[in-house]
Amino acid sequence: MEGERDGKEERDRLSDLPDLVLLHVLKFMSTKQAVQTCVLSTRWKDLWKGVTTLALNSSDFATAPRFSEFLSCVLSHRNDSVSLHNLDLRRKGCVEPELLNRVMSYAVSHDVQSLTIEFNLYLKLGFKLHPCIFSCRTLTYLKLSIWAIPSMTELPNSLQLPALHSLHLEYVTFTADDSGCADPFSTCPMLNTLVLDQCNLHRDAKFLCISNSNLSSLTIASTIQEVDYKIVLSTPNLSSLSITRYPIHQVSACDLSYLEQVNIDVEAHFHTNSERTHLALISWLEVLASYVKIMVLSSSTLKVLNVLSSSGSTMSQLPCFVRLKSLKLKMKSSSYISDEEVSRIVECLVRNSPLVEVDIIDC
Repeated sequence: MEGERDGKEERDRLSDLPDLVLLHVLKFMSTKQAVQTCVLSTRWKDLWKGVTTLALNSSDFATAPRFSEFLSCVLSHRNDSVSLHNLDLRRKGCVEPELLNRVMSYAVSHDVQSLTIEFNLYLKLGFKLHPCIFSCRTLTYLKLSIWAIPSMTELPNSLQLPALHSLHLEYVTFTADDSGCADPFSTCPMLNTLVLDQCNLHRDAKFLCISNSNLSSLTIASTIQEVDYKIVLSTPNLSSLSITRYPIHQVSACDLSYLEQVNIDVEAHFHTNSERTHLALISWLEVLASYVKIMVLSSSTLKVLNVLSSSGSTMSQLPCFVRLKSLKLKMKSSSYISDEEVSRIVECLVRNSPLVEVDIIDC
């Protein structure tokens, strides 16, 4: 009896579980860990090949070639009949463009739904990013961060992504039509969330049009392009807007009637003309003044406004926030701005909105 009990206790209960359960467990591992389970027993030998999630980070590998070799091996040996729902690749250091294009093609051909790519590329003359990812009909989430050397990666002038809900783009260049206008998002009917960080326009472009009737959340971070262009918002259902780091471009908008909250966390950058940042910030405030109900300002934003206040006339030109109900100030202990300076800025911002609640948040 005792030997029979010991045998039951030593039984591999985990391996007795159905494939679907084990594949669900593997989904929460990195791809490297999932592949390593093949040495456990014959039961596990080919199990990893059926996972629907691949997650690889170069920090898990000793060298860049080992990372690239492992990625290629996974794509070659994975069960080709199984869809790939989620693909998350993060690589510090450069990879070959051909490998990135292979990844893109593989993901699209296997009905990818969520795709995160964070790579550095050494671009070769005449290289083009495979366009298939920008016409993928199954993709619902896309984060593309490609730092390319010596030039930034160009996107097509129209993104044909009918199922896309969330888009996060970093270090890409938008191309424009003959009129000098780039309008890449109007053909994404389901797009709800958009983040643009360090994105540029092609040399001859004059306008970046963010046109989408479904978009509700928009974040615009800094650009590394000094060439002047204007941001045009045509987003009637936008409810949340964030402006961060170093804005230098003017803005206009058609209708922001549903706008609820604006978060502004900007600062003047020593590489850029600070006057352009000041003018850009005022441009944003003028556009938002008629719509925003909740406005959140960082301490660095208050410092920029404080610089503007020194000119006197500039602060008097700040718009009236006619619908503003709440002003939140996110203050850091190292913000180097006095209480008196903060009070002066707040007084100017809410001078025509006496019922505004002002809250100071320590962070």
